[in-house]
Amino acid sequence: MRKFAGFIVKHRKFIIGFYMILILLSIVGMQFVSIEYDLSSYLPKEINSIKGKNKLSEDFNINGTASLMVKEKELYKVLEIKEGIKNIPGITSVIWLDDVEDINKPREFMDKNLSKRFITEDYSLLQIQFKEGNDTLNTRNAIDKINEIVKVEHYIGGQAAVSKDMQDTTSREIIYYSVVAFVIITIILLMSSRAYYEPILFFITIGVAILLNMGSNALFGSVSSNTYSVANILQLAVSMDYSIFLLHRFHEESETKDKESAMVEAISKTFSSVSASALTTVGGFLALVVMKYGMGKDMGLVLAKGVFFSLISVVTLMPCLILVTESLNKYTHKILLPDFKNISGWMVKRRHIALILALLLVIPAFLGQSKLKYYYSTEKTLSSKSNSVLANEKIESIFGKSNELILIVPKEDKVKIKNLSEEIKALDKVESVQGLYSMADETLPDFLIPEEVRKTFESPKYTYFILNILEEVEGTETKKTIEDIQSTASKYTGDWYLTGEAAVYTDLQKVTSKDFDRVTIISIIIIGLILLFTFKSLTLPLILVFVIQLGIWINLSIPYFMGSKLNFISFIIIGAIQLGATVDYAILFTSRYEENLKEFKPIEAMKKTIGDTGRSVLTSALILMAGTLSVSFITTIKSASELTLLIGRGAFISLLLVYILLPALLLALGPIIKHTTIAWPKIKSDNNNISM
Repeated sequence: MRKFAGFIVKHRKFIIGFYMILILLSIVGMQFVSIEYDLSSYLPKEINSIKGKNKLSEDFNINGTASLMVKEKELYKVLEIKEGIKNIPGITSVIWLDDVEDINKPREFMDKNLSKRFITEDYSLLQIQFKEGNDTLNTRNAIDKINEIVKVEHYIGGQAAVSKDMQDTTSREIIYYSVVAFVIITIILLMSSRAYYEPILFFITIGVAILLNMGSNALFGSVSSNTYSVANILQLAVSMDYSIFLLHRFHEESETKDKESAMVEAISKTFSSVSASALTTVGGFLALVVMKYGMGKDMGLVLAKGVFFSLISVVTLMPCLILVTESLNKYTHKILLPDFKNISGWMVKRRHIALILALLLVIPAFLGQSKLKYYYSTEKTLSSKSNSVLANEKIESIFGKSNELILIVPKEDKVKIKNLSEEIKALDKVESVQGLYSMADETLPDFLIPEEVRKTFESPKYTYFILNILEEVEGTETKKTIEDIQSTASKYTGDWYLTGEAAVYTDLQKVTSKDFDRVTIISIIIIGLILLFTFKSLTLPLILVFVIQLGIWINLSIPYFMGSKLNFISFIIIGAIQLGATVDYAILFTSRYEENLKEFKPIEAMKKTIGDTGRSVLTSALILMAGTLSVSFITTIKSASELTLLIGRGAFISLLLVYILLPALLLALGPIIKHTTIAWPKIKSDNNNISM
C-alpha cells in the first residue's frame, strides 16, 4: 500500500490531468442518460398487467391515458372541444358520450347507464389516450396543448397528469434542495476543518466522483426517477466521510513528518478502514439488486457505482489536491465542532445503562417495524396541492370514484364477449363496463358500427373493455375485486390481460412481498463477510451488524408507532442503505479501538477511542443528515421525503448507538472478542498502561 501511496504522491499532477479528461468524458456520457418515471416498467415482463400494458401499446397504439373534465352544458360545444383535442399531436383517441349515444337527442331519452360516466348537468368527462407512455415528453407536451386550447373551466387528471406533475416537481425541486444541502454541508465542513479551503477540496473530490457516476450511467441508458432524485445527494452524504478521515489522518501525521511522507502514511493507514467502509456501503447497495422489482437493481447499481467512484477519488485525487494546495495552509481557523474527549469518561462509566436500554428497546423495535404498513400508489407521493391531485379530487366529486382497469380479450365470438362484459358488470364493486359490445348490439353487422368506434376498441385480434371499479387503487378490497374480474375472464378465455393502475399495484405487491426480507438478509450477509475479512473475527461482525440493525428497527418502528405508512420502495431499501452507509461509523470506531488496545487497558483505550473518532464520525453523520433531511424538508414528493427522512434519522440513531451501545458491547464482550479474533491485541497490564 505504501508503494501505491508513494506513486500517487509522486505523480500528482499527472493524476489531476487524467481526472480532467475523465470529467469531460462523463459530461458527454450524461447526455445519453434518460430518466424513467414509469415505475411499472421495472416489473418483470411476464406479469399479466405488464403484458396487458404492452398489448395496449402494440395492438391499439394506446400507451398513456388521462381524464379531462370540462364545465360545459352544451353538448355540441363539448364535441367541438373533443374534435380539437383529437388533432393534437401525440393523442390517439378521445372517448366521450358521442361514441355511445346520439348527442342530438334530449338527455332524458339517453341510456342513463351509458351517459352517467360522460355527462352530468354542468360537466362532461372525456377519456384521452396518448400515442406514447404517460411519462414521455410528447405526452407532457400534449397535456400542455390541451390546457392551451380548452378555454372553459377544466381539469386534467389520470396517470399521465400525475406523471407530468411528478416530473415537473422533481425538476424544479432538485435545484432547491441541492443548493440547501450544499450550503448546510459547507457550514458543517467549515466547522469541522482547520482551513477555509478544505471544504472546497472535499466538494471537488466527491463532486468529481458524482460526475463520473452520472456519466457512466450511460451504460444503463436510463435511471429511475427515484434514483435520479436522491442519488447525487446520497452519494455525497455517504462518502464525504472518506475524505474527512483521510484529511484528519494527514493532519495527525503532518505533526511529525514532512508533507509528502505524511500523505503516504495517511493513505496507507486510512485505506483499510476507508475501503472497508466503502465496501460495506457498496455491499449494502448491491443487496438491492436481488429485488424482484427492477427498481432495486436500478438504484443499487447506481449508488454502489457512485460509492466506488468516491472511494477511488478519495485515495487518488484528493491526496493530489491536498498537496498542490498546501500553500494555502496558512488560511486556518479554529475547529468549531466539539470532540468527545471531555465526555468520553462519562460515557464509558454509564455503559451498563446503554446495555439495559438496548435490551428494553430491541423487542418493541423489532415488532414495531415488522408490523409497519406501506403503500404503492404514485399519486399518494405527490403534494395534495398538485394540479393532478386537485383535478382527480374534483373529477371524483362530480363523477364519483374512478378506478379504471382495462380488460383485453380475443376478438372471437361476439355473444361470448357480450356475456363476459355483462357478467363482469354484475360483480359487486364494478360500476361500469365500456366496450364495443357493451355499447352496441352484438347482433349488429360490423359495417353498421361506426368505423371510428370499432378502431377505438378493436384490433385485428383483440378487443378491450374499460372497467370502472368502486374501490381505491390499492387495498384488500381492490385486490379481491381484481381477482374476481380475473376469475370471470378465465371462465371465457385463457388469453386475457387485465391492466391499469390498480392491476399494476396488485401485481407489484405480489412481486415485492418478499423483497424486504430478501434485501435485509443479503445485505447482512454481504456486510458481515466484509467485516469478517476486515477484522479477521467471528464476533465483531455480529456485534457491529447488530448495533446498526437495532438502529434500523428503531428507525422503522417510529412510523409504525406514529400510525404512518411508508412508500413501499422506502420500506424495502432503507435497511440496506442505513446498514451500508452507517456501519462505517462502527468500523472506524472499532478499528481505532483495536489500535488503542495495543497501548492502553480496555477502559482507557475506549475513552481514547471515543475522543479520537468522535469529531470525525460526528461530522460524517451530520453531513449525511444534512444532505438527506434537506431533501426531506423541501421536496413535496412524499416518497422522496420519506426515504430521505428515514436515512437522515437513521444516521442520527446509528451515531447514538455507535457511541453509546457499541463501547458497552466491546468492553463487555472483550474476552470473547479476544478468543474469536486473529491478532486481537493483548490486554495491557497496569505497568504497561500509558496514563491519559
